[in-house]
Amino acid sequence: MIMPFGAARSRTRVLLPAMAMALLALPGCGGGDSGSSGTPGPIATATPTPTPTPAPQLSSVGTTYQIEIANAASGQVLGIAGASQVAGAAVATGVADGSAAQRWHVMPMASGQYNVENMLSHQVLGISGASTADGAAALQWADNGTADHLWSFYALANGNYLIKNINSGLYLQADGAGATIQTARSSGSAAQEWTLNVTDTRAYPLPQAMAGTGTDVHDPDMIRDPSGTYWLYGTHNTLAKSTDMVTFIKMTTGIFTSDFPWWASKNTTGSGGRTDLWAPSVMYANGTYYQYYSIPIYATPSQAGTNQGAQAVIALATSKYPDGPWTDAGEIIASCGTTAGCTTGFNAIDPAPYMDDAGNWWMAFGSWEDGIHVLQLDPATGLRLASNPTIYDIARRDAGEEGPYIFPRMVNGTRYYYYFAPINECCKGTQSKYRIIVGRSTSPTGPFLDRGGLDLMQGGGTILLSTHGDVFGPGGQSVMEGPDGPVLVYHYYDGARNGAPKLGLNKLVFDAQGWPRVE
Repeated sequence: MIMPFGAARSRTRVLLPAMAMALLALPGCGGGDSGSSGTPGPIATATPTPTPTPAPQLSSVGTTYQIEIANAASGQVLGIAGASQVAGAAVATGVADGSAAQRWHVMPMASGQYNVENMLSHQVLGISGASTADGAAALQWADNGTADHLWSFYALANGNYLIKNINSGLYLQADGAGATIQTARSSGSAAQEWTLNVTDTRAYPLPQAMAGTGTDVHDPDMIRDPSGTYWLYGTHNTLAKSTDMVTFIKMTTGIFTSDFPWWASKNTTGSGGRTDLWAPSVMYANGTYYQYYSIPIYATPSQAGTNQGAQAVIALATSKYPDGPWTDAGEIIASCGTTAGCTTGFNAIDPAPYMDDAGNWWMAFGSWEDGIHVLQLDPATGLRLASNPTIYDIARRDAGEEGPYIFPRMVNGTRYYYYFAPINECCKGTQSKYRIIVGRSTSPTGPFLDRGGLDLMQGGGTILLSTHGDVFGPGGQSVMEGPDGPVLVYHYYDGARNGAPKLGLNKLVFDAQGWPRVE
């Protein structure tokens, strides 16, 4: 096992695996025999049984701190060649320089498997072309969910590790010239052995400390009203407020308490009525609060509470106040899989409205069922703009992506539309694989590219925040323009509270190239 992450330190003290320590404690062999006469008996010479070399042991790796991965043969550390941020750049070994290009963070993917994230580019360690061939090169790529991005760490008796690619079954190896490749296991080859050096730098900053009864939330969306009060909306029809963005008080009023009549015609009410809204997103304009929300569609009332796939409706309610009462404004778009009468096959969940510079209104929505889309809204009603029926496809990732949010912002003299979304599976507590990615476009309808230059329609997306320490599965995010700059608003599963969902807040700052990071 790798050394537990604890107090600050500049380098790891790599611990020997328990099996190696046990070998060091074995007693020496020897002894004698005496005859009954008391005279020495014949000396018996025995051939000692060789102690077998312990097999490599599958090991867990800590997620709290950044690590350096050093090759046992050369002593050089793993990094990105030329500190490149371009997708496809080579992963290579070099002299340790303490740079982010030589720092890594592991992200658990269950069953002893990990994605390995570079802390400069926030792309992941993979194999060129997802090849299974011996000698194929290691490189960095967006976390698009392919199996060549999965790795396992195996502890050796000497304290070093093997790093095995799950897709190919081959092992990461330094080739002696600085490049890294995958090769078949060669017992005793130091070029295939690595040490894991834990730094004293956290993988990501911790979320802001918070209090109150309103921080248990999924898919949070937060706004600040003209008086300075913060309003927090979430899945399952939750609402909380705060005056300081620290203590959030759960509200029992101001939420949906009864069905709108037209829901029944869409089979959204189930057998007992339903106000269990999903992923609401609230926009303030024209002196009105526009709450966009999604609810499931059931083919029959008996299917309430079952998973019917891409079957949902996005609708709008309005109010003069952030906490209602809410007035029904009607449907935006519906999906119902193969059910007759479906207006579209798109998965109508997770709405997120936004405005462009010209005052046009847009809404992003969708999930991994068929990707993420944008449609245009009518500023006069908040509903879909009849004169533009186009639905723009902006992102797709077969391994899972949902909950989009688009945040327009001028950075370094350029107006960007920043795209945020969680990828992988949600809602499994400390087993959640959620993480947040980012891309951007200079157009409200795309194309959206990530930092490595990949189109989000091709599985691109730069990692913004992932599991670290007791912060499991961050996702369901939105962004709020706060008094001191933008704030990333998200949920995570708290390892210190048995995986309970909790609100996470971190400041967003933008670098010289206009890309965000959390603080």
